[in-house]
Amino acid sequence: MEKKIRLRYAPSPTGFLHIGNTRTALFNYLLAKHYQGAFILRIEDTDVERNVEGAIASQLDNLRWLGIEPDETIDKPGQYGPYTQLERLQTYEEYANKLLAAKKAYYCFCTAQELEASREKQLVQGYASPRYDRRCYRLSEAEVNEKLKNNVPTSIRFFVPDNESYDFNDLVRGPVHFESKDLGDWVIIKSNGIPTYNFAVVIDDILMEISHVVRGEEHISNTPKQLMIYRAFEKEPPIFAHLTLIVNEQHKKLSKRDGHLMQFISQYRKIGYLPNAIFNFIALLGWSPLGEEEIFIKEELIKIFDETRLSKSPSMFDVKKLTWMNNLYIKKMSDEEYLAFTKPFLASAYDLTNKADDWLTMLLLIFKKELQYGQEIVALTKPFFVQVTELSSETIGMLNNLNNYQELITEFRNQINQLTNWKEISIKEIISMLGKTLNVKGKDLFMPIRIFASHQEHGPELAKVIYLLGKEQVIKNIDNLLNSNEK
Repeated sequence: MEKKIRLRYAPSPTGFLHIGNTRTALFNYLLAKHYQGAFILRIEDTDVERNVEGAIASQLDNLRWLGIEPDETIDKPGQYGPYTQLERLQTYEEYANKLLAAKKAYYCFCTAQELEASREKQLVQGYASPRYDRRCYRLSEAEVNEKLKNNVPTSIRFFVPDNESYDFNDLVRGPVHFESKDLGDWVIIKSNGIPTYNFAVVIDDILMEISHVVRGEEHISNTPKQLMIYRAFEKEPPIFAHLTLIVNEQHKKLSKRDGHLMQFISQYRKIGYLPNAIFNFIALLGWSPLGEEEIFIKEELIKIFDETRLSKSPSMFDVKKLTWMNNLYIKKMSDEEYLAFTKPFLASAYDLTNKADDWLTMLLLIFKKELQYGQEIVALTKPFFVQVTELSSETIGMLNNLNNYQELITEFRNQINQLTNWKEISIKEIISMLGKTLNVKGKDLFMPIRIFASHQEHGPELAKVIYLLGKEQVIKNIDNLLNSNEK
């Protein structure tokens, strides 16, 4: 690409970083970095009443946690600032005045009640899409000046040209066509002096020299209004890409009201999903690389990102796939990284004061291959901190299907009780010896020992589990179960 590549992510501080926002930011970031361009984050904060305290900080913090670092933003300004719209109100006013001077916009003094009455009248007359009737466009210059002099509340409307078409070649959807006859004159500056979205966003994109606009498909209907502003100022519009929907597992559009799926990046972060796993997973929501490989680090994704491979079909947010991918990234951690990652989750749930570092290290590492997300370590390690007093129905069923384990368990308890050198290797030797002495192997050997020693039917390597539970707890577990069976 010959032109300077500059892309932007422009959230409103009306909420926190959610899945859809993240995909938009990530694709803008990947496309910018693929072409050695700049990624800008600016804030569209003009909807003051809906702005949420802390939303901007949350957006920036979570994007940076994911590895999506802006080249320019509110705390990292460049030459194109300011990076919030409320700081640019004078600029929007100046550009609106240019349109007024060129007769491409006009003052509108209509009240909300008058506009609603006009709309209802048009609906009665059979108009499917009511539009502004241009009554204020027909005011004389003297009438306009008189109203302005008397401080009559006014907005500024863009005059939509007659019989013009607006075409663009969308990177996702291909050629898109709109006709001006389908749109009425629309407000660019509200009566409170705040610009409307479709006006402000274009002025920002022009002044910040934005080359590409990558955003969700819900913005397609905004595009013709934005193209009008580019044409009015004789500016070349950016290249547009309107991303398809992200849907849930029921193939319905993601909704923040859907309680079955976590919507916000901070939620995944809190329970221990890794940033590089989320980065990788979301990069594949609406884009696909060549080949079958799906696991890529950030640098690889930047290198291979190809805007021509953006999907034309909705993409499903598959939590199971994200969790699978997160597990892969956990397994790729060094032991040191893994321990630093998991220990805080353990410390938040259990008292580790009297636990030796070697014991904790061994406990955490035995779950490294199966851990799906950080917080899951709390449930996996619970039997090592809280005695399991009741067996699950599945474990009881498994126990009832076992045959002739009484001698095995009695002898195992005796051997364990006599063991003075409490080491994993010694426990392994006892289990192996019992298998040979009693001529028991496989499931008939390991399952009864596991159930009686740990009160669970599944878990990591048996000798490690027994070692970590400790002699006293293992014997207590065996006795409890033997006593309950006798009853």
